[in-house]
Amino acid sequence: MSFSVNTPGGDSTPISPLNFCAGAGLRWSSPRWRELVEEKRLSRATCWSLLVVFSLLLFPSFSAAEILIEPRVGFHGVFQLARPFPLEIELSNSGRPAEGTLEIAVWKGGATKGGAPYPLYYRRDVFLSPQSQKTVQLTVDPDFISRPLKIVFSSPAGTASREIDLRRHFSPAPVILLVSEGNTIPAVSLSSTLTNRLVALTLAELPPDPRALLGVSHLILYDQSLRDLSRSQLLALDTWLTAGGRMLILGSLNYSLYQEPTISRFLPVRVTGTKRISFHPAPGQGERASVIADTWAQDSTVIGGKVLADAQGIPVLVETSRGKGRITYLSLDVGRPPLSQWEGLPKFLQSLLVPAGGDELAPRTRWDDSVFSQLILSPSFISTYLPTGSLFVAIVAYLFGVGFFSWLWQRQTFARRTLLAAFMSFVVLSTCGGYLLFSRGGNIPDGVLLSSSVMESSADGYVEVQSNLALFSTQIRQYGLQMERGWMELVPAAAPSRDRPEAAVVFQDGSGNSRFQLPLREWDYRLFRARFVERFPLRAEFDQQAEKLRMRLNNQSAKDLVDCWLVMPGQRYPLGDIPRGASWTKEFPIAGDQNQERSSGRRSDTVDFREISFKDKTREILFHSSFFPRDEGSVRWSTGAAVFFGWVKDSERRVSVDDQGIRNYEYTLFRTIFPLAGPEDE
Repeated sequence: MSFSVNTPGGDSTPISPLNFCAGAGLRWSSPRWRELVEEKRLSRATCWSLLVVFSLLLFPSFSAAEILIEPRVGFHGVFQLARPFPLEIELSNSGRPAEGTLEIAVWKGGATKGGAPYPLYYRRDVFLSPQSQKTVQLTVDPDFISRPLKIVFSSPAGTASREIDLRRHFSPAPVILLVSEGNTIPAVSLSSTLTNRLVALTLAELPPDPRALLGVSHLILYDQSLRDLSRSQLLALDTWLTAGGRMLILGSLNYSLYQEPTISRFLPVRVTGTKRISFHPAPGQGERASVIADTWAQDSTVIGGKVLADAQGIPVLVETSRGKGRITYLSLDVGRPPLSQWEGLPKFLQSLLVPAGGDELAPRTRWDDSVFSQLILSPSFISTYLPTGSLFVAIVAYLFGVGFFSWLWQRQTFARRTLLAAFMSFVVLSTCGGYLLFSRGGNIPDGVLLSSSVMESSADGYVEVQSNLALFSTQIRQYGLQMERGWMELVPAAAPSRDRPEAAVVFQDGSGNSRFQLPLREWDYRLFRARFVERFPLRAEFDQQAEKLRMRLNNQSAKDLVDCWLVMPGQRYPLGDIPRGASWTKEFPIAGDQNQERSSGRRSDTVDFREISFKDKTREILFHSSFFPRDEGSVRWSTGAAVFFGWVKDSERRVSVDDQGIRNYEYTLFRTIFPLAGPEDE
């Protein structure tokens, strides 16, 4: 690039930017430039101005950042309504380096949640190099999609924004994901018979956050190696399965892929090779039995689960459980002839995609303002945010001082004016000292985080945890809630009021860890409900016989249980403490009058949980008001069921605030509900 300047002789001389810089005085490379500058035909200010212009043209990285936002919603543009979904944002920077904040605004609440819509912000700090692209993965959870999702990247170097209409992307039914190396499975014919949306993904497109998979009903794996999965992706699949996900693994001729350690952790069999077998599919109504000869199938040995179908000594269909989820393994190769040419293949595969459901939901705990008002007014909870001992001493000292001045007033030892001035000084000093002690010191926390959780026994040593959270503040400040791994849901117990100064903000990192930032006023609180899935190997099994109930308990967890009870209709048995490693079997009689009432058709009497008390008053309030709440004024609960429960000693924190000024209190109850059979069920 060059430009020309008229010289004193009238000719036009082309000049390069480097020679022009030299003419400005940075380096004298030509006598002609020295004459131009000395004659002031070309001033140094003009030289510098042209230098800046050419620098911006030649080096665009020093110009203002130009940010482009390219979002990808859900799984190839599809997500289930009212469920979290992955959001991938590609940021392109064609200018200078930009360090800023990426913010995504979604809307929560709405008519379906019984309140007005309110915004929730997801944020992440992002650095963009010059002439670069960067992909950011997040998990968002909007409730109200009538308002657009807004993406904003803001930095001192530049700002960009983008809005997305989510109404074009949602599906009312869960999504089915297919991960296959060559997509050789007949996905088109399969999707035509499904009510769910079938989306084919690559392995790298699986999200690293288990919450992003909550809108997925099934994950189909076929002829695919999982060795390239990251650790966060594997943990996400594990957590999603234990929370109720369904995985369908289809066999392939490439049996070595199924011997890799990564996929072996999900398989209920150990694959040893392949064979050709004759497959006899189960005929439907009005269909004749058929045989598909020379079908490729994987030879395997069952290591866990239940064999649903076999052929010629080879397990064809095996199912196993993983927490609340299910894993189904089909040893047949459906992507190669002759099975791929079978007309009944789409219908057969659809029969394997059984909708997730049928599991009884655990009784919901109660968590609202009325429950928290009982807690905050109880003396045991008041001591968590007020130094009752110091307050009592201060009150006694103040009353003693007032009494001492009253005694001096009656004795008239000093002049009344002097005594009155001394009393006023005492009042002012005690007031200031009390304010400094109880607002700036005195061991008063900035806030209290109370977590009350109920563990519901599941399968394979996993539990589903319902956590009720209360964040109580004594100061005007921001609070950061750190969610531990395994959390699946966090929703407010009530929509925030309109006069709240700021909305909640969620900070997410690349592995799916989340931190919630909440603003609270002085003496304010917020209530939340959370759901977790975690491993807690404590098994309580029941076997009902004629007039007795046999209970087998095995505590292989790392925690002790205290204040344990077994409650049945009309009966309750204190079991005391159950230490870690304990294992026993006991039998408990079933009340005879209960059996008579059932045989006569009358409603059996149930236990009154309010007759059970605990030394810790906070536990007692949580037990009676939240964990086993009254139903429309009745104190009876769970007719026809045996309930075992116990308090977990020193339970792990699932939600924490990394601040020494915040006190954390965790109460966790483990319970198992076993329905008792009546005469009509026996």
